Amino acid sequence: MSEEIKQKSSYKLLVAAIDFGTTYSGYAYSFKDNWAKVVANKWASGNLMSHKAPTALLLNPDQTFNSFGYEAEKNYSELDEYGGKCEDYYFFHRFKMILKTELEKRVNRKTKCIEENKKELDAIVVFTHCIRYLKDHLLEEINKTLVTKSETKIEVKDITFVITVPAIWDDTAKMFMRKAAEAAEIPSDQLLLALEPEAASIYCQYMHLENPDNTRKKESINSKYMVLDIGGGTADITIHQLENQKLVELIPATGGAWGGTCVDKAFHNFLENILGDEVMEKFSSDIDYKDDYFTFWQGFETKKRNKIGTAVSDNVHIRLPLGLEDIVKEVFNYKHMKRGEPIKRCIEKSIYNGKIEYKEGVIWMPSAIFKEMFYPTIRNITTHLEGLFKKESGKNVNILLMVGGFAENELLQSEMKEKFRGKRLVIPEQADLAVLKGAVYFGHIPDAISKRVARYTYGIQTWPKFDQFKHDLKKKEMVSGEERCRDVFLKFISKGDRIEPGMKKSNIFQSLQNEKRKLECGVFISNSEDPTYIDERGCCKLGTLEIPMGDRSETTQIEESIIFGETEIRVEACNLTTRDRYEVKFDLLAEDIEMPDSRTWSVH
Repeated sequence: MSEEIKQKSSYKLLVAAIDFGTTYSGYAYSFKDNWAKVVANKWASGNLMSHKAPTALLLNPDQTFNSFGYEAEKNYSELDEYGGKCEDYYFFHRFKMILKTELEKRVNRKTKCIEENKKELDAIVVFTHCIRYLKDHLLEEINKTLVTKSETKIEVKDITFVITVPAIWDDTAKMFMRKAAEAAEIPSDQLLLALEPEAASIYCQYMHLENPDNTRKKESINSKYMVLDIGGGTADITIHQLENQKLVELIPATGGAWGGTCVDKAFHNFLENILGDEVMEKFSSDIDYKDDYFTFWQGFETKKRNKIGTAVSDNVHIRLPLGLEDIVKEVFNYKHMKRGEPIKRCIEKSIYNGKIEYKEGVIWMPSAIFKEMFYPTIRNITTHLEGLFKKESGKNVNILLMVGGFAENELLQSEMKEKFRGKRLVIPEQADLAVLKGAVYFGHIPDAISKRVARYTYGIQTWPKFDQFKHDLKKKEMVSGEERCRDVFLKFISKGDRIEPGMKKSNIFQSLQNEKRKLECGVFISNSEDPTYIDERGCCKLGTLEIPMGDRSETTQIEESIIFGETEIRVEACNLTTRDRYEVKFDLLAEDIEMPDSRTWSVH
């Protein structure tokens, strides 16, 4: 490891990353003195060991924490057995996607998670419980390993924390994660948010350092390349380029809900077409079958990643739990039938009669039928990529870097190779851990990212002098004896502009009403590259800046700055008369933000 890289390492004793996924979550860490050696926690469920646990949370009836992951699934399935009533508890799983927002749909502290029994709870409470558990589990496990090595005890103050977020999330969703982490007692100044595709890119650049003795040749990715982070819930896609050994983002991240859970839904629909809605509803909701339900879907997750036969005659076999057949017997009154007959009868009555078989508890189907459950999701991904390759920024991109759990699916890999012949497909070892381990690296070397692309146009509301040739007459208003135009969108930066970490954009403003004791201004984003007014379609208010003015008798000038290029944005202001500086509180999660109507700003 070079001296230059060592000097970039985190100033904390270690970096710990939490990868909060749609279907599975986990954490990993590495120490400052050997930061490339990342340790990912292992979770146990019976004979199963994995680096991630299901994103499942069980809360007690009073909303206090009960359990997380495999333990939450186990405890929830056993509640009735030990005298508890499942309807009194709160069970959440696969809830991360509620933070997948559009520009017009804000996430705030009152965003709700709906649990298994249809009860609602503020999402901030649910996410906080999960992050706190993962943080506490991390500390416990680290200190277990250190107890035989030294008497030093690791505490929160010794750690730089990194939480991964999809790059396609908007700023309010990212701020939501930060607020949840702070509520889980992770100090804000020890917390970084890592965009998942960037973390994956960083991992692929430095993974050769993890095991210097590994004879496998380092992947050479030195030109433009596309990153496909395909996990359980989403496909996050962007284009990166290396410049001076630092990552440059060439296009804003795009993508959609095209992860592995789409295949789960397709297989659920397949079973529904055979067994009926009522059977599948009971299987998923009845507490008596929860253990079977969780075990079955864990097994299907493994099946999704297995090699699927290429010949039409090849068969895929999937074992169904006995509990599912018991439900079929009950719903269709097949109680007199022998074991196996109820499922066979359902198949005979379905559209799959003569196409699939059921014997000894296993469904046998041609691989062609199983593949059809994957193709809609794969087509969404490949069609989106085709569109990106046609754009100017996508031209001459010949390397596709695939990471994430669903990236390990061989059918997806095969279709990618066939669809994009001539392009090089790079899939690192442990593709499902690339984001998690890359997030640890990012915590040690946060300046590995040199440039990003603005996803939106950022600006503020202003009241310039009215210009009849430029402004809408309906926007004209008199302010302190002058004709002013209200609701003008003043750009600080345009959508698509290159931005560097710490890049600062400033403008000088002056108060139009001297009697005001504070200045207020709305900060906005827009999907348009050149918006004119803040109330146009595609504009959204991020928050309101407030700057105390004190006593004054003359017009005061304020320099307002927005700092871009980091995972989040910051806002600062300086009173040019008093030279007082403020780091303005910029709350992206304000629960009740009204469109601004204060006539307090003009461009100087």
